[in-house]
Amino acid sequence: MIDANATCIEVQLRDFIHAPLYLAAGPLNQTHSRYEAEQQLVSKAVLKRKKEFFSGRHLARQALERAELPVTSLLRGSLGNPLWPSSVVGSITHDHLLGMAVVTEGRHARGIGLDLIENPGLVEVDLANLIMHPHEHSLPHSTALDVSAQALAFSIKESVVKATSPHIGHYMDLLDIQLRHSNHGIIARVNDFPVQLPCLALTTNLGLVTCCYIPPL
Repeated sequence: MIDANATCIEVQLRDFIHAPLYLAAGPLNQTHSRYEAEQQLVSKAVLKRKKEFFSGRHLARQALERAELPVTSLLRGSLGNPLWPSSVVGSITHDHLLGMAVVTEGRHARGIGLDLIENPGLVEVDLANLIMHPHEHSLPHSTALDVSAQALAFSIKESVVKATSPHIGHYMDLLDIQLRHSNHGIIARVNDFPVQLPCLALTTNLGLVTCCYIPPL
């Protein structure tokens, strides 16, 4: 079952990528996985981290099930990214209390990134110098979103990292990403990545939700 808040987000994300997309959202309350391989990945982690990991995988499988896509263990790539079934792209995110996952078929997008900040007002202004370019401070005004520039930039750039890192093959600094407003919304450009990425930001009852995707060829 997907609740009304998540349904509203899912509809907007589908409109954004112009394709079927499935979202699951819920509390970080899972303490184990039925897959031994997933258990092993966080066997030495503290309980908080285990709940984040297991809950994210649980939500991802809910999304896969709703999409009628293969439901299996979701292991971890070299950059910490979830390893999805063949022909599937997806993303998992969490904050303090809630997690989310989205999936779609690879023919609709070559990568997708999702991020959630439950209380964007808590993102400190001091973070701006570490993650933002000067022109990005105007993004909330240009998008008419009632959130701080640093929260918006941080969340969108986290989405961009999730979508592009498996393709780039290395970790990136958030200053390697530049965000600009266009007639079609927010666009991200990433150093050493040949394609610009459409980005979406939503203020919802669950918090600030951002998404970006790599368009299909």
